[in-house]
Amino acid sequence: MIKKLKTLAILTGPQGSGNHLWSKIFSLHQDVYGWKSLLDNYWEAHRYSEPFAACWRDPSLLKQFDFSTHDYFFTSISVPLGIASKGTKWCPNIKDFGLAARERGLNVEIFVIGRDQTILNNQQTRIREENTTRHFLDALSAIQESFPTPRFLSYELLYLYKQEYLKSLNIGIPIAWYDKRVNQILERDANEKYINYVKDNPLDDGNKTGVPFLWDPNHPDANKPLTKDTDHAYDEGSNGKCC
Repeated sequence: MIKKLKTLAILTGPQGSGNHLWSKIFSLHQDVYGWKSLLDNYWEAHRYSEPFAACWRDPSLLKQFDFSTHDYFFTSISVPLGIASKGTKWCPNIKDFGLAARERGLNVEIFVIGRDQTILNNQQTRIREENTTRHFLDALSAIQESFPTPRFLSYELLYLYKQEYLKSLNIGIPIAWYDKRVNQILERDANEKYINYVKDNPLDDGNKTGVPFLWDPNHPDANKPLTKDTDHAYDEGSNGKCC
């Protein structure tokens, strides 16, 4: 009988892309060794309470980590961490961490989280004083040298489809998509504070009437005439039903 390997799911991404959010979701299941203390707090500092924090600083410490307690383990990290002006900025080595875990005999799964790039830029500039996504893109290239097919997770899809999205995921560890705390965790979309309502847009007329746009009307240099070849005010292709 072949002994089943223990699994370590490693979740990573740019600063501000939902590291804490995903950590809560994937730590819910009772069979997963994850960031359980985060479930009792809205936010905690990674360096103080994430179970693998010390190992992220020194992946060789994984040799001493007790993997006998569970079959499924979860950890997460952003790249980079810290703030340059405070002297705390550093880039965790995802590749070395994953290889060190693999040497312990674990099945290692890598997951990359993402969020709207404009929101990331605004959030990182506000908190980190610069756009730091470039550092993660460099790290991703290094990760793929040893883990060529990481899987990608969407912040926006998680909020939009919630449990249905979680049920669709296969990350190598059980997901408690049915836990009532999922709705509590996803109650407020943190993207809202970055979004402003747009009263109208040049493309609205085309959407309503079927007018073709030869150029992008949202582009600042698109001061070109639009050709209208419809003779009706609104699109008449509907049968009056939604389906």
